[in-house]
Amino acid sequence: MAALKKGDPHAFDELFHLYGKRLYHFSLGYLKSKPEAEEVVQEVFLKIWNNRESLKTECSFQAYLFTIAYRHIRDLFLKISREQAYRRQIVEASLHFNDELDERTNYQSLLELVDQLIDELPPRQKEIVFLRKKEGIPVKEIAGKLGISPKTVENHLTEAMKSLRRGLDNESGAGLLFFLLFLKN
Repeated sequence: MAALKKGDPHAFDELFHLYGKRLYHFSLGYLKSKPEAEEVVQEVFLKIWNNRESLKTECSFQAYLFTIAYRHIRDLFLKISREQAYRRQIVEASLHFNDELDERTNYQSLLELVDQLIDELPPRQKEIVFLRKKEGIPVKEIAGKLGISPKTVENHLTEAMKSLRRGLDNESGAGLLFFLLFLKN
């Protein structure tokens, strides 16, 4: 260790040959990966070489070596844990985004389907549905505007809603519950 502290490369090689395999097996026991265990050995000995001038020759080199290795392995596990947490967050965010996108896409598809079904109604029903459901005009006001009785307006609305429900039920039934509730009002 004294020779290594002075920068002797032969002393470094001797310590590497003496402890390298033990350190490798120690690391492999934790990491279960040969390449990662080899990397730990390289990193530990590189750190020892770079910090050789501050070595304490009165301390156990083996304890020093394995402490450095243990800390390096712990840091690897922490890094892996953070990366997995980050990946999990990305996946969760992506799933949430995809769910929102699917919901928006489904909602848009349903709106388009409702518009298509309304377009297929007879002209008078189509006009009354538009005035009542899209414009929000009360039945009595629609009746006055079109010169027909409020009961006739209600009959047209009832028939239009039946047609729309049939069209929606034919497409996907339960998924259109929202629209059925919406159309009742």
